[in-house]
Amino acid sequence: MEEMIIGISTSFSAAHSIPGHKKCGKIHGHNFKVEVEISGRVKENGMVMDFFDLKKIVNEVVAKFDHTLLNEQIEIPTSENICLRIFEELAERGLNVRRVRVSENEDKWAEIRN
Repeated sequence: MEEMIIGISTSFSAAHSIPGHKKCGKIHGHNFKVEVEISGRVKENGMVMDFFDLKKIVNEVVAKFDHTLLNEQIEIPTSENICLRIFEELAERGLNVRRVRVSENEDKWAEIRN
C-alpha cells in the first residue's frame, strides 16, 4: 500500500516584531493558524496515526509560542522562521512531516514541504 497523508490544524496567539522592518518592526500580534501534514502507511487499525495523538503532539510544540513575545524564542520571528522551527521540532519527535504552513492571517503564510 502507498503512503497516505493526513493533517490537522491548530492555532496560537502571539506578539512579535521584525527587527529592521519599517512597519513590522513595531510589536504587534497575530492569531496564527498552523497546518501540519504527515505521511505514513495505513496500519492495521485503519489509521496512519490517530488524529487525537497528532494534534496533541502539534499542540505541545505550538504551546510554547502561545501568548508570548516570539522574539524571546526566535531571533527573527518571521512566519518563515516560525514555520521552520515547528517543522524541525515535529521531525525531532519522529513524525514524517510532509508540510507545515503558518498563517499570520488568511492572506499571508509561509509553508515548508518535504
